[in-house]
Amino acid sequence: MPSQSPVPPEHFRELMSVVCGPVTVVTAMPDGAPAGTTVSAFMSLSLRPPMVTLALDRSSRLLGKIRDEGRFGVNILSADQEAVALRFATKDEDKFTGIEWAVRHNLPLLGGVTGWAGCTVEQMVPGGDHVIIIGGVTDSESWGRAPLVYGRRTFGTHKSSKAAQLAALSCT
Repeated sequence: MPSQSPVPPEHFRELMSVVCGPVTVVTAMPDGAPAGTTVSAFMSLSLRPPMVTLALDRSSRLLGKIRDEGRFGVNILSADQEAVALRFATKDEDKFTGIEWAVRHNLPLLGGVTGWAGCTVEQMVPGGDHVIIIGGVTDSESWGRAPLVYGRRTFGTHKSSKAAQLAALSCT
């Protein structure tokens, strides 16, 4: 069977832009200093035991900090936290200045999020230009706020199809 060439990166990027994903800020606290970055490659993996996966670029500064600490926090952003997502997506050294946050189990917990999970690193797996981190969830909480999602290169939030149908009917 002849080998096939991979899809060009721009085609793959376009394809994946139609897949909506949660917007999270993954954090760590190496040497008592908070660190974090915006991550949309995040999902649940297992209920028993509770586990999640996320992927970080191999060049991510946070990756080494998580590897060294063996722990990380996942802050699931609320629909009104687009500015927080953009802030943590930068290469700025001090992303936490002016951001409300607290320490929970020695991990940064951002204010106003819809959910948070404290995790231990169970495994790190190479995945192309990223590293896939499998984390065991050791603490979690959710606050019921609407989540921030990312799709088609824009931020938004989830709306149930029933609510969308009712909204459409009320406009006619």
